[in-house]
Amino acid sequence: MKHIRSAISFSDFINQNKLIARIVILLCDLVFFTTRNIFKLSSYNSDNLIILSYHRLGDTIFTIPAIREIQKHFKLRITIVCFPESVPIYKLALEDVNFCVLQPGDLILNKRIINRKFRKTFKALRPKIIFDLIGGMSTASLLFNSRAKEIFGISKIQFRSIYDHFVEIREKPQLVDIYLDVISLICEISDRAAIKTFVKSVNPEGKILIHPLAGWKEKEWGLKKFAELAKRLKKEFDVSFILPPAQFSFDVIDEIINDGIGFHQTNSVEELIKNIKECSLFIGNDSGPVNIANFLGRPSFTIYGATNPDYTSTFQDHQIHIQKKLSCSALQYEKFCIIGGGQFICPGIQCMNLLSVEEVYDKVISLAREYCIIKN
Repeated sequence: MKHIRSAISFSDFINQNKLIARIVILLCDLVFFTTRNIFKLSSYNSDNLIILSYHRLGDTIFTIPAIREIQKHFKLRITIVCFPESVPIYKLALEDVNFCVLQPGDLILNKRIINRKFRKTFKALRPKIIFDLIGGMSTASLLFNSRAKEIFGISKIQFRSIYDHFVEIREKPQLVDIYLDVISLICEISDRAAIKTFVKSVNPEGKILIHPLAGWKEKEWGLKKFAELAKRLKKEFDVSFILPPAQFSFDVIDEIINDGIGFHQTNSVEELIKNIKECSLFIGNDSGPVNIANFLGRPSFTIYGATNPDYTSTFQDHQIHIQKKLSCSALQYEKFCIIGGGQFICPGIQCMNLLSVEEVYDKVISLAREYCIIKN
């Protein structure tokens, strides 16, 4: 069991020692600058632009505005390197792009390095220009000896010399701005708010859809509370749960169905997208499915716990959220609470346990009555 704040990573140790940090950065500059410029001498003569964007499902959504801006400025053959589950989302949002799928197993050594097999696949793409929307050691392992003519990207300061055009990963909100910072390297963005806003799209005849899962337990409000919320909403609206297979026992699912609440099982991201498109209101924890609903313009209600809503919330009137603020909650410019948003085990998860069904219902009901048809 990891204890709160008891584990310090090697990078944290370096960052806490300014002299060591400077030495490490200078050594990295020397190695990466030399290597990169040697390989650039024989850069590829191609029309290929590669975007590194192998993110989790939710973060994939936040890269879309940046990729759209890249498409506007470069009339080249664009290939996105991403995880397989991101492909349906990018196909929905973007036109005239190709995909090079990175499997999770291609990331080795605790996901820090990309394996040799995929590096060969990447090299075969013969990129003229690369945009790195990931940053960190894994992309550094892919880019340091690249023969691309230009590399744009975000990363940590020790990897800056790999890039021809570099911006350090920001710590301030929002996540979508991290990727738009890369675009600021090629042009001035006059109205970020407009670029970040997805078009509102309502479907009042659809059902209220509830997704009770998240990336880790500290982000989950709990199935029992969601079931109680569904019972209350069911008095006025059609309500359904949506879940991937094998996440809960048949007894739990039977209980939901016996209460007259619908249930959808999704076996793919495509099915998830289809169900979200058909709903009137999407309710869930801070998770990928909620971000997809926000991208599709659906009214949504998000329950936050260990994460800071300032980084991911759309702040649109039809997409609202709730959070039980505690002394251990994330501060203004912190993405996560003091347990690192799941990096450490929280002994109580009080931010979720203390948030009552009554509090959630009182806030979500007005949204439901505005955007969902009330049953006869």
